[in-house]
Amino acid sequence: MSLEGLHEEALELQPDTVALRRRLHERPEVGNDLPITREAVLESLDGLPLDITLHETTSGISALLTGGRPGPTVLLRGDMDALPMTEDTGLDFGSKTDGHMHACGHDTHTAMLASSAKILARHKD
Repeated sequence: MSLEGLHEEALELQPDTVALRRRLHERPEVGNDLPITREAVLESLDGLPLDITLHETTSGISALLTGGRPGPTVLLRGDMDALPMTEDTGLDFGSKTDGHMHACGHDTHTAMLASSAKILARHKD
């Protein structure tokens, strides 16, 4: 697969990536207990050939994609939590949770990681 081909795949997924980012942005959660965020991420990964492990005391998610050939393991990691601050951006998808907002980009990183998992799963062999 060429870089151009991967770029095209990413562009195809862009509407889903943006939709997930906005969904997460609207419902920010602070700390390690992020049930709304966790559910949104799990829904976005549903149907992919991933071995999912859910952290027992936090909302952490680990998703392992096993490739078709031996080789090194690559780790993609992101945070999902928001910050304890009020959003005043005026965005139509702005925070609906008083006193919490995604001002640090974790919503964007999480959405991009979910889309990356989709692309990597297409090319796991």
